[in-house]
Amino acid sequence: MRLKEPLSLKTADMTKRSNKPKKPRDEDSSDEVNGLTCQHVSKAVELSSVKKAVASSLWSVCADCLRERDMIDTEQADAHDILVCLKCGFQGCSQSESQHSVKHQQAHHSDSHCISISLSTWKAWCFECNEELSTHCNKKALAQTLDFLQKHSAKSATGTTSKIIKLLEEPAESSEPQRGKSVVHSTFIPVKGINNLGNTCFFNAVMQNLSQTHMLNDLIQEVKEKGHKLKISPPPETNLGPLTVTVPGPEPLTSAMFLFLYSMKEPGKGPVSPKILFSQLCQKAPRFKGFQQQDSQELLHYLLDSVRVEESKRIKAAILKAFNNPTEKTADEETKRQVKAYGKEGVKLNFVDRIFVGELTNTIMCEECEHISTVKEAFIDISLPIIEERVSRYRHTNNKKAVYTSARKQMLISVLPPVVTLHLKRFHQAGMNLRKVNRHVDFPLILDLTPFLALGNLTSLGSGDRVLYGLYGIVEHSGSMRGGHYTAYVKVRAPQRKSEQSRNHTGKERLFGSREAISAPPGQWVYVSDTSVQTVPESRVLNSQAYLLFYEELL
Repeated sequence: MRLKEPLSLKTADMTKRSNKPKKPRDEDSSDEVNGLTCQHVSKAVELSSVKKAVASSLWSVCADCLRERDMIDTEQADAHDILVCLKCGFQGCSQSESQHSVKHQQAHHSDSHCISISLSTWKAWCFECNEELSTHCNKKALAQTLDFLQKHSAKSATGTTSKIIKLLEEPAESSEPQRGKSVVHSTFIPVKGINNLGNTCFFNAVMQNLSQTHMLNDLIQEVKEKGHKLKISPPPETNLGPLTVTVPGPEPLTSAMFLFLYSMKEPGKGPVSPKILFSQLCQKAPRFKGFQQQDSQELLHYLLDSVRVEESKRIKAAILKAFNNPTEKTADEETKRQVKAYGKEGVKLNFVDRIFVGELTNTIMCEECEHISTVKEAFIDISLPIIEERVSRYRHTNNKKAVYTSARKQMLISVLPPVVTLHLKRFHQAGMNLRKVNRHVDFPLILDLTPFLALGNLTSLGSGDRVLYGLYGIVEHSGSMRGGHYTAYVKVRAPQRKSEQSRNHTGKERLFGSREAISAPPGQWVYVSDTSVQTVPESRVLNSQAYLLFYEELL
């Protein structure tokens, strides 16, 4: 049967409809349309599946276009291009070139996926009947599903798709330099401005630095697609061999971040709109809604933590599938043990942990009795006070009594990640008020972390070796607590060789630099203030009022 283009019927087609004989209404499973009865509603509309699919995908974006990286630069992702399958919640376009909504229905060879709703006209269409359906019928499922989709659309209206960017697997060999942008070598990741959605400079400055994190861009290539293979090797004491699992597709926030980072490195037009990504983040962290000025360090934490949770969920689902999805009731004790062991090791392999997460060893010593307590904690960044802080009241148990004494605290790094982010604590509590420290803080282009390593790391160092990191990005805050602006400095540079050839996620098997003088790797510093992009000398970078500093290990 030849299918008409849904929801775009000609007048002649509308006239033909009224000449057809009426069929009797089926009270249980039919939908009357201008005197006609659709017999497919009962099995082609499933509200629970639609809710589940909508919650786990980007709203108003064609799933197949997203997967095929076939999105056009500056093309508006208007809702009239998207139809939602009411059986499974698949979102497909109705563009004449792609027709993914039609292809979805044809691929199933079944009338159970034959009814879709347009996200702009809110009209329902049956591919089998080749007719538009009325939602005012005895069958409540169709009206209930329409009501859910309209409410979800209104909820997502503050930050859904406004601009879709073209994603290519391979960069173009050459591109014309943009007006007002720096001229950089074609093998470098280009620098583009980012549109300010309304006091979102705190978000834009962080995303500029993430887009210049080479290892992040490299790992995305590995984990971006559904079907990615992941090898999990538990420690020897578990007596378990390696397990290779097939990972499902990324969750909505992670998908949006992948999409955004691809648009940032793609040669071509700028600036880039962060609307899809920012909308997804606001759903995870509602505190960023409302277009109020926020803190860049908190934004970085919420973003990476939320992506980390999504990726861990993705890995756990792959492990459970490898064991045929056992439940608490069906799994025996040995299966539970294995799933737990693989899960504990597998979640460490998410790309956020592999790039940004390290471990600190905190040691606190009581100045009176010299009692020492040690606590290990994971970190995404390391907060450094500008104004001196001291542990003045330390609680520990002495002869079964809790006592408070003066103490000294020391922090050492027990596991180093490939990217170390330093947070300069410019905002501090002064009595009842929160104040900003505006003084300049010196920071190096090459950071030697050797003096800050825990003993376990130092034992693997040879004589004269150092652990060196190079500065590649800065988030700067100018202004005061009452009003300010976040900007970014990023270093456009050639990628190093694959980072994980020299290390694993536990921080072992590293390469170290010698005591000989090492200069900063070559590159061009670029200053970015939302959509404004310009090259700047290194001296201006070193004089900036840094708030976040991004360092990558030097190999």
